[in-house]
Amino acid sequence: MQVVDNASASTIQGFLERLGYGPTTEESKDLLEAIRTDGWRSYGKAIKGTNLSHYKVVLRDPKAAGRLLPWVHRVISNAKAVIRGAHRGVSEKHLQSYLSEICYRFNRRFWERELFDRLIKACASAETITYSQLAQTKDLIMN
Repeated sequence: MQVVDNASASTIQGFLERLGYGPTTEESKDLLEAIRTDGWRSYGKAIKGTNLSHYKVVLRDPKAAGRLLPWVHRVISNAKAVIRGAHRGVSEKHLQSYLSEICYRFNRRFWERELFDRLIKACASAETITYSQLAQTKDLIMN
């Protein structure tokens, strides 16, 4: 999940490129990839020149969102619950950090057995940083 200024084709194209779905190259032309969206026009424009196929899922009944795009619906529902619940709202300044945390937790929800070992490994291998280094890193991530 990423905070974006708008839903234009160029914004979506930039997002896809950051994910590795840029213009088709000799190496990527044989790969079959697809995106499944709600049919917003910008998606079709954004994937031109890539090896992505676009499958439109048109939502006629809002109650069907969980069936048509189940994982998108679940992640957004989780994000709303976290923001309304534990955090009781977030500022625009920190929204990306909260979304990144929600995605991190969502992607690791089935790794409970490995959690402690991963935590110990991360603590043992991480270098100690000062508060000013931490603040500077956060500023770089947010921009």
